[in-house]
Amino acid sequence: MDASARSLLLELMATSKKGLSLAEQLCSQAREELDACQSHSDEIEKIYSKLCFVSRQIKVQISTVESIVRIGRSRLGGLSATSRELQRDLRNVSLRMDHVLRVLRDKQVDPEIQKAHPGSNIQASDHTRAAVLFDFLDEGQIQRLQHESTERMQRIQSITDQLQELVTYFGEQRTEFKSYLTSAITLDESALSFAREKMELQERHTTSMAKSLISLANHYDQVAQVLTADIQPMQEELEVLKSDTVVVPVIMDELKESLALVRATREEIGIREHIYTTAYQEATAFFKKIQALEPDLAHLLETFRSVEGLGDDIDATEKLIGEINGLAIWYEEFHNSYEALTVEIVRRHQVHEAQKRLTRDFVDKMEAGYTEEQSRRAVFAERHGKFLPVDLCPTIADPPIQYQVVSHGEWFLPMPTRATLQLVEAHIRGLEGRP
Repeated sequence: MDASARSLLLELMATSKKGLSLAEQLCSQAREELDACQSHSDEIEKIYSKLCFVSRQIKVQISTVESIVRIGRSRLGGLSATSRELQRDLRNVSLRMDHVLRVLRDKQVDPEIQKAHPGSNIQASDHTRAAVLFDFLDEGQIQRLQHESTERMQRIQSITDQLQELVTYFGEQRTEFKSYLTSAITLDESALSFAREKMELQERHTTSMAKSLISLANHYDQVAQVLTADIQPMQEELEVLKSDTVVVPVIMDELKESLALVRATREEIGIREHIYTTAYQEATAFFKKIQALEPDLAHLLETFRSVEGLGDDIDATEKLIGEINGLAIWYEEFHNSYEALTVEIVRRHQVHEAQKRLTRDFVDKMEAGYTEEQSRRAVFAERHGKFLPVDLCPTIADPPIQYQVVSHGEWFLPMPTRATLQLVEAHIRGLEGRP
Protein backbone atom coordinates (compact mmCIF):
# COMPACT_ATOMS: atom_id res chain seq x y z
CA MET A 1 0.00 0.00 0.00
CA ASP A 2 1.50 3.30 -1.02
CA ALA A 3 1.84 6.26 1.31
CA SER A 4 -0.87 8.36 -0.31
CA ALA A 5 -3.46 5.62 0.04
CA ARG A 6 -2.45 4.99 3.65
CA SER A 7 -2.60 8.73 4.42
CA LEU A 8 -6.08 8.95 2.87
CA LEU A 9 -7.29 5.89 4.73
CA LEU A 10 -5.91 7.22 8.03
CA GLU A 11 -7.69 10.49 7.43
CA LEU A 12 -10.93 8.71 6.56
CA MET A 13 -10.59 6.46 9.58
CA ALA A 14 -10.03 9.43 11.94
CA THR A 15 -13.10 11.17 10.54
CA SER A 16 -15.16 7.98 10.78
CA LYS A 17 -13.97 7.26 14.30
CA LYS A 18 -14.77 10.76 15.41
CA GLY A 19 -18.19 10.57 13.83
CA LEU A 20 -18.81 7.11 15.28
CA SER A 21 -17.82 8.25 18.76
CA LEU A 22 -20.05 11.31 18.59
CA ALA A 23 -22.88 9.24 17.16
CA GLU A 24 -22.60 6.77 20.03
CA GLN A 25 -22.86 9.69 22.47
CA LEU A 26 -25.87 11.12 20.66
CA CYS A 27 -27.60 7.76 20.51
CA SER A 28 -26.83 7.15 24.20
CA GLN A 29 -28.39 10.51 25.06
CA ALA A 30 -31.36 9.70 22.82
CA ARG A 31 -31.80 6.40 24.69
CA GLU A 32 -31.75 8.26 28.00
CA GLU A 33 -34.29 10.72 26.65
CA LEU A 34 -36.42 7.81 25.42
CA ASP A 35 -36.24 6.15 28.84
CA ALA A 36 -37.18 9.43 30.50
CA CYS A 37 -40.02 9.88 28.02
CA GLN A 38 -41.23 6.37 28.75
CA SER A 39 -41.15 7.16 32.47
CA HIS A 40 -43.17 10.32 31.86
CA SER A 41 -45.62 8.39 29.68
CA ASP A 42 -46.07 5.64 32.27
CA GLU A 43 -46.60 8.25 34.98
CA ILE A 44 -49.17 10.06 32.83
CA GLU A 45 -51.14 6.84 32.46
CA LYS A 46 -51.07 6.24 36.21
CA ILE A 47 -51.96 9.83 37.09
CA TYR A 48 -54.63 9.95 34.39
CA SER A 49 -56.58 7.06 35.89
CA LYS A 50 -56.26 8.54 39.39
CA LEU A 51 -57.22 11.99 38.16
CA CYS A 52 -60.27 10.61 36.35
CA PHE A 53 -61.40 8.85 39.53
CA VAL A 54 -60.92 11.91 41.74
CA SER A 55 -62.55 14.17 39.15
CA ARG A 56 -65.60 11.92 38.98
CA GLN A 57 -65.85 11.95 42.77
CA ILE A 58 -65.52 15.73 42.80
CA LYS A 59 -68.32 16.08 40.24
CA VAL A 60 -70.54 13.76 42.27
CA GLN A 61 -69.85 15.72 45.45
CA ILE A 62 -70.39 19.05 43.70
CA SER A 63 -73.64 17.78 42.19
CA THR A 64 -74.76 16.69 45.66
CA VAL A 65 -73.87 20.06 47.16
CA GLU A 66 -75.67 21.91 44.35
CA SER A 67 -78.81 19.82 44.90
CA ILE A 68 -78.72 20.49 48.62
CA VAL A 69 -78.16 24.21 48.00
CA ARG A 70 -81.16 24.32 45.63
CA ILE A 71 -83.31 22.60 48.23
CA GLY A 72 -81.98 24.95 50.92
CA ARG A 73 -82.74 28.04 48.86
CA SER A 74 -86.23 26.78 48.10
CA ARG A 75 -86.97 26.09 51.76
CA LEU A 76 -85.31 29.31 52.83
CA GLY A 77 -87.52 31.31 50.47
CA GLY A 78 -90.72 29.89 51.94
CA LEU A 79 -89.51 30.01 55.53
CA SER A 80 -88.20 33.58 55.23
CA ALA A 81 -91.50 34.76 53.78
CA THR A 82 -93.43 33.01 56.54
CA SER A 83 -91.09 34.38 59.21
CA ARG A 84 -91.40 37.94 57.87
CA GLU A 85 -95.18 37.69 57.79
CA LEU A 86 -95.32 36.31 61.32
CA GLN A 87 -92.94 38.99 62.59
CA ARG A 88 -94.99 41.69 60.89
CA ASP A 89 -98.27 40.36 62.25
CA LEU A 90 -96.84 39.82 65.74
CA ARG A 91 -95.34 43.32 65.72
CA ASN A 92 -98.64 44.85 64.62
CA VAL A 93 -100.76 43.03 67.21
CA SER A 94 -98.14 43.74 69.90
CA LEU A 95 -98.26 47.44 69.08
CA ARG A 96 -102.05 47.28 69.14
CA MET A 97 -102.00 45.47 72.48
CA ASP A 98 -99.42 47.87 73.97
CA HIS A 99 -101.52 50.83 72.88
CA VAL A 100 -104.77 49.52 74.33
CA LEU A 101 -103.07 48.46 77.58
CA ARG A 102 -101.57 51.92 77.90
CA VAL A 103 -105.01 53.41 77.36
CA LEU A 104 -106.53 51.10 79.99
CA ARG A 105 -103.75 51.95 82.46
CA ASP A 106 -104.44 55.64 81.96
CA LYS A 107 -108.22 55.33 82.16
CA GLN A 108 -109.40 56.13 85.68
CA VAL A 109 -112.44 54.23 86.95
CA ASP A 110 -115.16 56.37 88.56
CA PRO A 111 -115.28 55.26 92.22
CA GLU A 112 -118.97 56.19 92.58
CA ILE A 113 -120.26 53.76 89.97
CA GLN A 114 -118.43 50.84 91.61
CA LYS A 115 -120.56 50.99 94.72
CA ALA A 116 -122.31 47.73 95.50
CA HIS A 117 -126.07 47.41 95.01
CA PRO A 118 -127.75 48.14 98.37
CA GLY A 119 -130.31 45.40 97.91
CA SER A 120 -127.79 42.74 96.92
CA ASN A 121 -126.20 40.18 99.23
CA ILE A 122 -123.18 39.81 96.90
CA GLN A 123 -120.03 41.01 98.58
CA ALA A 124 -117.95 43.57 96.75
CA SER A 125 -115.10 42.00 94.82
CA ASP A 126 -111.56 43.27 94.53
CA HIS A 127 -112.52 44.88 91.25
CA THR A 128 -114.71 47.34 93.07
CA ARG A 129 -111.52 48.84 94.41
CA ALA A 130 -109.96 49.14 90.95
CA ALA A 131 -108.44 52.50 90.24
CA VAL A 132 -108.02 52.07 86.47
CA LEU A 133 -109.60 49.82 83.83
CA PHE A 134 -106.36 47.80 83.58
CA ASP A 135 -107.05 46.46 87.07
CA PHE A 136 -109.93 44.42 85.66
CA LEU A 137 -107.69 42.52 83.23
CA ASP A 138 -106.04 39.12 83.63
CA GLU A 139 -102.45 40.32 83.36
CA GLY A 140 -101.15 36.73 83.68
CA GLN A 141 -102.96 35.71 80.51
CA ILE A 142 -101.50 38.64 78.61
CA GLN A 143 -97.99 37.83 79.76
CA ARG A 144 -98.43 34.16 78.89
CA LEU A 145 -99.55 34.92 75.36
CA GLN A 146 -96.79 37.46 74.78
CA HIS A 147 -94.10 35.20 76.27
CA GLU A 148 -95.14 32.11 74.33
CA SER A 149 -95.51 33.97 71.03
CA THR A 150 -92.13 35.68 71.48
CA GLU A 151 -90.45 32.39 72.39
CA ARG A 152 -91.85 30.57 69.39
CA MET A 153 -91.06 33.48 67.08
CA GLN A 154 -87.47 33.54 68.32
CA ARG A 155 -87.16 29.82 67.61
CA ILE A 156 -88.53 30.28 64.09
CA GLN A 157 -86.20 33.21 63.45
CA SER A 158 -83.21 31.38 64.90
CA ILE A 159 -83.66 28.41 62.57
CA THR A 160 -84.32 30.79 59.66
CA ASP A 161 -81.04 32.60 60.40
CA GLN A 162 -79.18 29.28 60.64
CA LEU A 163 -80.56 28.18 57.28
CA GLN A 164 -79.74 31.57 55.76
CA GLU A 165 -76.16 31.39 57.01
CA LEU A 166 -75.64 27.83 55.76
CA VAL A 167 -77.24 28.48 52.37
CA THR A 168 -75.09 31.60 51.92
CA TYR A 169 -71.96 29.66 52.93
CA PHE A 170 -72.66 26.78 50.56
CA GLY A 171 -73.60 29.26 47.86
CA GLU A 172 -70.10 30.73 48.17
CA GLN A 173 -68.64 27.22 48.08
CA ARG A 174 -70.72 26.47 44.99
CA THR A 175 -69.21 29.50 43.26
CA GLU A 176 -65.75 28.20 44.13
CA PHE A 177 -66.75 24.76 42.83
CA LYS A 178 -67.82 26.24 39.51
CA SER A 179 -64.57 28.17 39.30
CA TYR A 180 -62.64 24.95 39.86
CA LEU A 181 -64.61 23.05 37.22
CA THR A 182 -64.11 25.89 34.75
CA SER A 183 -60.34 25.94 35.27
CA ALA A 184 -59.90 22.15 35.54
CA ILE A 185 -58.14 20.43 32.64
CA THR A 186 -60.19 18.44 30.15
CA LEU A 187 -60.01 14.71 30.70
CA ASP A 188 -60.51 12.52 27.62
CA GLU A 189 -58.73 9.81 25.70
CA SER A 190 -56.56 12.41 23.93
CA ALA A 191 -54.50 12.66 27.10
CA LEU A 192 -53.38 9.04 26.78
CA SER A 193 -53.18 9.08 22.96
CA PHE A 194 -50.94 12.17 23.22
CA ALA A 195 -48.39 10.28 25.33
CA ARG A 196 -48.57 7.18 23.11
CA GLU A 197 -48.18 9.22 19.93
CA LYS A 198 -45.21 11.03 21.38
CA MET A 199 -43.64 7.73 22.43
CA GLU A 200 -44.11 6.34 18.93
CA LEU A 201 -42.48 9.47 17.53
CA GLN A 202 -39.60 9.05 19.98
CA GLU A 203 -39.13 5.44 18.98
CA ARG A 204 -39.08 6.34 15.28
CA HIS A 205 -36.43 8.97 15.91
CA THR A 206 -34.28 6.72 18.08
CA THR A 207 -34.66 3.81 15.64
CA SER A 208 -33.51 6.06 12.83
CA MET A 209 -30.57 7.20 14.94
CA ALA A 210 -29.68 3.60 15.74
CA LYS A 211 -29.68 2.77 12.04
CA SER A 212 -27.44 5.76 11.38
CA LEU A 213 -25.12 4.57 14.15
CA ILE A 214 -24.94 1.08 12.60
CA SER A 215 -24.20 2.64 9.23
CA LEU A 216 -21.35 4.68 10.73
CA ALA A 217 -20.00 1.63 12.53
CA ASN A 218 -20.06 -0.42 9.32
CA HIS A 219 -18.29 2.37 7.47
CA TYR A 220 -15.66 2.61 10.19
CA ASP A 221 -15.14 -1.17 10.03
CA GLN A 222 -14.74 -1.02 6.26
CA VAL A 223 -12.10 1.71 6.49
CA ALA A 224 -10.27 -0.13 9.27
CA GLN A 225 -10.42 -3.41 7.34
CA VAL A 226 -8.92 -1.84 4.22
CA LEU A 227 -6.26 -0.07 6.29
CA THR A 228 -5.20 -3.16 8.24
CA ALA A 229 -5.16 -5.40 5.17
CA ASP A 230 -2.02 -3.55 4.00
CA ILE A 231 -2.96 -4.22 0.40
CA GLN A 232 -3.05 -1.57 -2.17
CA PRO A 233 -6.77 -0.81 -2.54
CA MET A 234 -8.33 -0.14 -5.87
CA GLN A 235 -8.96 3.46 -6.76
CA GLU A 236 -12.71 2.81 -7.08
CA GLU A 237 -12.74 1.39 -3.54
CA LEU A 238 -10.96 4.46 -2.18
CA GLU A 239 -13.44 6.71 -3.96
CA VAL A 240 -16.38 4.83 -2.38
CA LEU A 241 -14.85 5.04 1.11
CA LYS A 242 -14.07 8.70 0.56
CA SER A 243 -17.61 9.50 -0.62
CA ASP A 244 -19.08 7.60 2.36
CA THR A 245 -16.84 9.53 4.72
CA VAL A 246 -17.97 12.83 3.22
CA VAL A 247 -21.54 11.93 4.26
CA VAL A 248 -20.51 11.46 7.93
CA PRO A 249 -20.94 15.19 8.86
CA VAL A 250 -24.37 15.15 7.23
CA ILE A 251 -25.34 12.08 9.25
CA MET A 252 -24.02 13.78 12.36
CA ASP A 253 -26.21 16.80 11.71
CA GLU A 254 -29.18 14.50 11.22
CA LEU A 255 -28.39 12.73 14.48
CA LYS A 256 -28.12 16.04 16.32
CA GLU A 257 -31.41 17.16 14.80
CA SER A 258 -33.06 13.87 15.78
CA LEU A 259 -31.68 14.16 19.30
CA ALA A 260 -33.04 17.69 19.54
CA LEU A 261 -36.47 16.41 18.44
CA VAL A 262 -36.26 13.54 20.93
CA ARG A 263 -35.31 15.93 23.71
CA ALA A 264 -38.06 18.38 22.75
CA THR A 265 -40.60 15.55 22.75
CA ARG A 266 -39.36 14.37 26.13
CA GLU A 267 -39.69 17.90 27.48
CA GLU A 268 -43.19 18.18 26.01
CA ILE A 269 -44.26 14.93 27.63
CA GLY A 270 -42.54 16.00 30.84
CA ILE A 271 -44.49 19.24 30.82
CA ARG A 272 -47.69 17.28 30.22
CA GLU A 273 -46.82 14.98 33.11
CA HIS A 274 -46.19 18.01 35.31
CA ILE A 275 -49.56 19.47 34.29
CA TYR A 276 -51.38 16.24 35.14
CA THR A 277 -49.42 15.79 38.34
CA THR A 278 -50.26 19.33 39.41
CA ALA A 279 -53.90 18.82 38.37
CA TYR A 280 -54.04 15.60 40.38
CA GLN A 281 -52.53 17.31 43.42
CA GLU A 282 -55.00 20.18 43.09
CA ALA A 283 -57.90 17.77 42.57
CA THR A 284 -56.86 15.73 45.61
CA ALA A 285 -56.58 18.88 47.73
CA PHE A 286 -59.93 20.11 46.41
CA PHE A 287 -61.56 16.75 47.09
CA LYS A 288 -60.26 16.85 50.66
CA LYS A 289 -61.70 20.34 50.97
CA ILE A 290 -65.09 19.06 49.82
CA GLN A 291 -64.86 16.17 52.27
CA ALA A 292 -64.10 18.70 55.01
CA LEU A 293 -67.57 20.16 54.33
CA GLU A 294 -69.25 17.01 55.64
CA PRO A 295 -69.84 18.44 59.16
CA ASP A 296 -71.38 21.57 57.62
CA LEU A 297 -73.52 19.43 55.30
CA ALA A 298 -74.64 17.39 58.29
CA HIS A 299 -75.51 20.66 60.07
CA LEU A 300 -77.47 21.80 57.00
CA LEU A 301 -79.42 18.53 56.87
CA GLU A 302 -80.12 18.81 60.58
CA THR A 303 -81.36 22.34 59.95
CA PHE A 304 -83.64 20.96 57.21
CA ARG A 305 -85.16 18.63 59.79
CA SER A 306 -85.54 21.55 62.17
CA VAL A 307 -87.32 23.51 59.44
CA GLU A 308 -89.70 20.59 58.90
CA GLY A 309 -90.37 20.58 62.64
CA LEU A 310 -91.31 24.27 62.64
CA GLY A 311 -94.83 23.53 61.40
CA ASP A 312 -96.19 23.29 64.95
CA ASP A 313 -94.41 26.51 65.98
CA ILE A 314 -95.72 28.36 62.93
CA ASP A 315 -99.28 27.14 63.47
CA ALA A 316 -99.10 27.89 67.20
CA THR A 317 -97.64 31.36 66.54
CA GLU A 318 -100.41 32.16 64.06
CA LYS A 319 -102.95 31.02 66.65
CA LEU A 320 -101.26 33.08 69.38
CA ILE A 321 -101.22 36.14 67.15
CA GLY A 322 -104.94 35.62 66.56
CA GLU A 323 -105.54 35.29 70.31
CA ILE A 324 -103.53 38.41 71.09
CA ASN A 325 -105.34 40.34 68.36
CA GLY A 326 -108.71 39.07 69.61
CA LEU A 327 -107.80 40.02 73.16
CA ALA A 328 -106.67 43.48 72.02
CA ILE A 329 -109.97 43.93 70.20
CA TRP A 330 -111.83 42.82 73.33
CA TYR A 331 -109.83 45.30 75.44
CA GLU A 332 -110.61 48.08 72.95
CA GLU A 333 -114.27 47.19 73.17
CA PHE A 334 -113.93 47.07 76.96
CA HIS A 335 -112.61 50.65 76.92
CA ASN A 336 -115.30 51.75 74.49
CA SER A 337 -117.95 49.99 76.56
CA TYR A 338 -116.77 51.76 79.70
CA GLU A 339 -117.15 55.05 77.88
CA ALA A 340 -120.62 53.93 76.78
CA LEU A 341 -121.38 52.84 80.36
CA THR A 342 -120.69 56.30 81.75
CA VAL A 343 -122.77 57.86 78.98
CA GLU A 344 -125.56 55.36 79.71
CA ILE A 345 -125.47 56.12 83.44
CA VAL A 346 -125.77 59.82 82.77
CA ARG A 347 -128.55 59.19 80.23
CA ARG A 348 -130.49 57.07 82.74
CA HIS A 349 -130.14 59.76 85.38
CA GLN A 350 -131.44 62.29 82.90
CA VAL A 351 -134.38 60.03 81.99
CA HIS A 352 -135.05 59.37 85.68
CA GLU A 353 -135.12 63.09 86.42
CA ALA A 354 -137.39 63.70 83.45
CA GLN A 355 -139.76 60.97 84.61
CA LYS A 356 -139.78 62.45 88.12
CA ARG A 357 -140.68 65.86 86.74
CA LEU A 358 -143.34 64.34 84.55
CA THR A 359 -144.75 62.46 87.55
CA ARG A 360 -144.81 65.57 89.71
CA ASP A 361 -146.60 67.52 87.00
CA PHE A 362 -149.11 64.72 86.54
CA VAL A 363 -149.76 64.41 90.31
CA ASP A 364 -150.22 68.16 90.55
CA LYS A 365 -152.71 68.09 87.69
CA MET A 366 -154.61 65.14 89.22
CA GLU A 367 -154.79 66.81 92.61
CA ALA A 368 -156.00 70.04 91.06
CA GLY A 369 -158.58 68.13 89.05
CA TYR A 370 -159.71 66.23 92.13
CA THR A 371 -160.15 69.46 94.12
CA GLU A 372 -162.02 71.07 91.25
CA GLU A 373 -164.29 68.02 90.93
CA GLN A 374 -165.09 68.13 94.64
CA SER A 375 -166.02 71.80 94.39
CA ARG A 376 -168.30 71.28 91.41
CA ARG A 377 -170.03 68.29 93.08
CA ALA A 378 -170.57 70.39 96.22
CA VAL A 379 -172.11 73.17 94.13
CA PHE A 380 -174.38 70.62 92.43
CA ALA A 381 -175.47 69.08 95.74
CA GLU A 382 -176.22 72.46 97.27
CA ARG A 383 -178.22 73.64 94.25
CA HIS A 384 -180.12 70.47 93.34
CA GLY A 385 -179.60 67.94 96.12
CA LYS A 386 -182.49 69.07 98.25
CA PHE A 387 -184.91 68.67 95.40
CA LEU A 388 -183.87 65.11 94.43
CA PRO A 389 -185.05 62.05 96.31
CA VAL A 390 -182.19 59.99 97.69
CA ASP A 391 -183.43 56.78 96.11
CA LEU A 392 -183.67 58.41 92.72
CA CYS A 393 -179.89 57.91 92.09
CA PRO A 394 -178.24 56.56 95.20
CA THR A 395 -174.65 56.66 93.74
CA ILE A 396 -174.79 60.32 92.84
CA ALA A 397 -173.61 61.09 96.36
CA ASP A 398 -170.37 59.03 95.96
CA PRO A 399 -167.17 61.04 96.28
CA PRO A 400 -164.96 61.49 93.19
CA ILE A 401 -162.24 58.88 92.55
CA GLN A 402 -158.83 59.91 93.72
CA TYR A 403 -155.91 58.56 91.57
CA GLN A 404 -152.38 57.94 92.79
CA VAL A 405 -149.04 57.42 90.92
CA VAL A 406 -147.34 54.32 92.28
CA SER A 407 -143.67 53.59 91.37
CA HIS A 408 -142.38 50.06 91.05
CA GLY A 409 -138.78 49.34 92.10
CA GLU A 410 -136.15 51.50 93.72
CA TRP A 411 -133.55 53.79 92.22
CA PHE A 412 -130.01 52.84 93.28
CA LEU A 413 -127.97 53.89 90.29
CA PRO A 414 -125.19 56.19 91.64
CA MET A 415 -124.38 59.49 90.10
CA PRO A 416 -120.85 59.59 88.61
CA THR A 417 -118.32 62.09 89.89
CA ARG A 418 -118.10 65.55 88.44
CA ALA A 419 -114.95 64.59 86.52
CA THR A 420 -116.80 61.75 84.82
CA LEU A 421 -119.74 64.01 84.03
CA GLN A 422 -117.42 66.48 82.37
CA LEU A 423 -115.90 63.70 80.27
CA VAL A 424 -119.36 62.52 79.24
CA GLU A 425 -120.37 66.04 78.26
CA ALA A 426 -117.20 66.38 76.20
CA HIS A 427 -117.88 63.01 74.56
CA ILE A 428 -121.47 64.00 73.70
CA ARG A 429 -120.33 67.36 72.28
CA GLY A 430 -117.80 65.48 70.16
CA LEU A 431 -120.49 63.21 68.78
CA GLU A 432 -122.79 66.17 68.08
CA GLY A 433 -119.96 67.92 66.26
CA ARG A 434 -119.56 65.10 63.75
CA PRO A 435 -121.02 65.63 60.28
